[in-house]
Amino acid sequence: MSQGSPFLLPGIRLGGPRVNQSRHVILLEELERLVAKVVGDVGLELVELTLRGSSKKRVLRLDIDRAGPAGIGLEDCQLVSGRLGAALEEIGLIQNSYVLEVSSPGIDRPIRTDDDIRRNAGRRVQIEMIEPIEGRKVFAGVLVRGEADWLELRIDDEKTLKIPRDRIQTARQEASC
Repeated sequence: MSQGSPFLLPGIRLGGPRVNQSRHVILLEELERLVAKVVGDVGLELVELTLRGSSKKRVLRLDIDRAGPAGIGLEDCQLVSGRLGAALEEIGLIQNSYVLEVSSPGIDRPIRTDDDIRRNAGRRVQIEMIEPIEGRKVFAGVLVRGEADWLELRIDDEKTLKIPRDRIQTARQEASC
């Protein structure tokens, strides 16, 4: 995978002979290209891709999202699942039976990377600090933008705060009712 790729592959175990590792790597590269195209063609982004299981029964799981405050819904997951399933069947990339799971990253997924920050711009977030800033350890507001060293958070209609990234313990999208 290229450096800076938004694709995470935490579910891959490359155990066994080196030949099997090479096959896994080739399969993952081909899956990455296909999934990126299908997800991108419908205006969405891949947050995470995992492939688990043996060659006889695999589980391909995608977390997808949309940049900005809107997020995704069930219809988006169904659309990607249908298109990706058809594409996988057409080209025969996964030889044996597999399960395809498409979902949102979830409200509780931490905001860590530059891509996470970009996707969550305009959304309400909660940030917990390692040390207090202005006497507070927890801030909630709208994520305006992020730079290499800081995040800009709009706390109310008039006040914005630049929070140093190296002082953030956790950042998550805030649940809305």
